[in-house]
Amino acid sequence: MSETSKPETGGVNRRDLFAAAGGGIAAAVLGAPAAAAQTVPSAAPPSGEYIIENVAILSMDDTVGILDRGAIHVKDGKIAAIAAGIELPGVARVDGAGRIAMPGMADTHWHMWNTLFKNMLTPKRPYFPMKLALGPHHTPNDYYIATRLALAEALDAGITGVLNYAHAIRSPDHADAEIRAMQESGLRGLYAYSGADPTPYDQIIDHADIRRISAQYFPGGRDAAGRIGLAIGERAPGAAVENDRRDEDYRQAFDLGIPLILHAGTSPVRHRLPSIMQAKGLLNQDTLFVHGLMMTEADRRILLETGASVSLPLGTDYTTGRGEQVRAMMVNLLHAGGNVSLSCDATSLTPTSIFEHMRMAWYLASPQVGSDYENVPGPTPLQILAMGTRNGLKAMGFGAVSGTLTPGKQADIVLLNARSLNMAPVGDQIDKAVLHSAMTHNVETVIVDGAVLKWQGKVISVDVEQIRQEAIEALHNLRKKAGGDLAPASDTLPLF
Repeated sequence: MSETSKPETGGVNRRDLFAAAGGGIAAAVLGAPAAAAQTVPSAAPPSGEYIIENVAILSMDDTVGILDRGAIHVKDGKIAAIAAGIELPGVARVDGAGRIAMPGMADTHWHMWNTLFKNMLTPKRPYFPMKLALGPHHTPNDYYIATRLALAEALDAGITGVLNYAHAIRSPDHADAEIRAMQESGLRGLYAYSGADPTPYDQIIDHADIRRISAQYFPGGRDAAGRIGLAIGERAPGAAVENDRRDEDYRQAFDLGIPLILHAGTSPVRHRLPSIMQAKGLLNQDTLFVHGLMMTEADRRILLETGASVSLPLGTDYTTGRGEQVRAMMVNLLHAGGNVSLSCDATSLTPTSIFEHMRMAWYLASPQVGSDYENVPGPTPLQILAMGTRNGLKAMGFGAVSGTLTPGKQADIVLLNARSLNMAPVGDQIDKAVLHSAMTHNVETVIVDGAVLKWQGKVISVDVEQIRQEAIEALHNLRKKAGGDLAPASDTLPLF
């Protein structure tokens, strides 16, 4: 299963990598024998202009297709060209032999603030009780540490686009801390402001703070780098009330011209589905419905007409007993051509791996004996891979600049080591190999806007050890503050 849609522009020679400080050249050849390889110093990662050659390309762009062996020319942060071969004398080269280049992946619904207690949930104290027990003790710095940890995990796993659904903002300082972590990460995505947890439905979230954040960080909807945008997310779950003021929050998003992210369709109280939102004049192509399990055929038709998107946290929807609902909705939307994306919900609930979520989608969307869609053909591998890549970037409003490997788009590229045992043999089944076999440990290099953030298996854009140690200490202190059965067994800081 191979195709090339760009003409070959010449032979390709294996050369040195590039980009030491001051414009020097540092030798580094991916996949070369150990004796011949030299590593680019972490303080001077590759940047500027370079060609990734001899690489298999899973572009996720229907016009570029899949190339068993090709080259990607990166210049000034963008993909300048993709072809079977690119000859540009003097331009530094990366040998991608044995690697698969694919677009950076996307997670479109992630409550990053609670990343610190991702290993703490138990049957006695599941997600919501744990959130209520530890959440109030988080300082702004704890939010910074938790969000920074989530973003580092995302980067390490090849996720270059994230939606931070901030549904427990305790103060303006807490919001500032999360935004700072996102901007420092170098990743692309949205900060979805969702107020305090809980904000009763007869109250509004802090519109003055939203306007402050919009003016301070996101003039025009995005930050100065153009990578992080602002959105408004529906607040955390609450009880039904007579004077429900959520529509005022939604109108604030429309007034600011920013996306609206809705926790919708998981209960009658949160029945904010496309048909209802359209009737209120609060629906457009920037609206993203999370879960959306109670959607009808009319709702799905409205999604298609407006271009609005859906984010499916499959793991959490199945653990809450709504598996058949999410399965039916996913199958119907996929066959109708809807923009369906994937999410972890929170790493306290499911893992930081879009590969796992894509595989789950593949299994769940397969024809099921005895179901209403028993005879409906299953999705193609590319349909599922799109859910984890281009659909997610489109859902966040970045589809024009990211989500596919396309000349003219930003260079958001992941290189997978396809020589690992878990991937072999790939042959010419590149899309199937990525869907069926790829894991986060195969993510060898991660590039955003042409800048290398992970290189030869190591995250080089942030101090991973510092992030890890700060997270250990922060959780330890949160548990001490909470006390009771959450208190740590010892005052000694854990090793990990």
